[in-house]
Amino acid sequence: MAEQKKKFLNNETKIGIIVVIAIAVLYFGINFLKGINIFTPNTTLYVQYDRVDGIVKTSHVLINGYQVGHVSDIVFDYTKEAPITLELTVDRKLVVPKGTIAEVYETGMLGDKAIQLRLGKSSEICQKGDTIEGTITGGMLAQAMESLIPPIKEMIPTIDSTIQALKKVIESEHVENILANADDAVKSLKDASRKLDIMMDSDIKPFMSNANSMVAKLDKVAADVSDADLKKTFAELDATVANIKMATAKLNSTDNTLGLLLNDRKLYNDVDSILINGNALVVDLKQNPKRYVHFSVFGSKEKKTDEQKK
Repeated sequence: MAEQKKKFLNNETKIGIIVVIAIAVLYFGINFLKGINIFTPNTTLYVQYDRVDGIVKTSHVLINGYQVGHVSDIVFDYTKEAPITLELTVDRKLVVPKGTIAEVYETGMLGDKAIQLRLGKSSEICQKGDTIEGTITGGMLAQAMESLIPPIKEMIPTIDSTIQALKKVIESEHVENILANADDAVKSLKDASRKLDIMMDSDIKPFMSNANSMVAKLDKVAADVSDADLKKTFAELDATVANIKMATAKLNSTDNTLGLLLNDRKLYNDVDSILINGNALVVDLKQNPKRYVHFSVFGSKEKKTDEQKK
């Protein structure tokens, strides 16, 4: 028995079991990713359409945005008026009343499609395998276009009349004259520009060259004159400042007469006293000139007379 058991669980058997398990996991995983729960009991309904753009197997079946099932099969039958039949697999616990509508619609801007169940209000319940009514609604883009079409239609006559009015204005002689004048003005501007270019080449460029040469020469002359004058002026200014410093030093010193007069207080007082005395002498000389000067032709007679009087 032990040997038979060992033979039964050989490498080939183990590989086979692993492959079967892997296939089962892959099957359940793919269905799970598709949103199909194979462990939940389901029921089947059918819907017929003229066209189902974007609906594929595993497309979601929704009620108020909540997924309750998926499209399990798509069958095309040429003999029917609505040749496309969709098989919807929905949760068995879902109660689907008679009159329910399966509406194909876009779930977003990218064009993904799904089926929206609009539950009816009947008290009768759809059974497994029943066929319900199907409709198709435009997507968000189609709805936007439908809302824009009426205003656009109303604007078309106004746009047409505007275009006709513009056409009449453009085709009128007045506009042709304006365009002709504008063309003449452009030609005149081109001619003036050409003449200006010629003048710039023939007259302005030589003039500018001569002016630049003259300016360069003037700059050089001004630089030379400025350097010479400034050097001489600064030399004279330095000599003047040196002389002023020397004179100031001598005035502050006591080894010269002017310095003594400015710095020796006693000498200043003596000179001041001499000036005061000299001033008094001049005043007395003016008041009594005879004390200092005698003018007489007969000096001896006068002297005798004076002596007699005494």
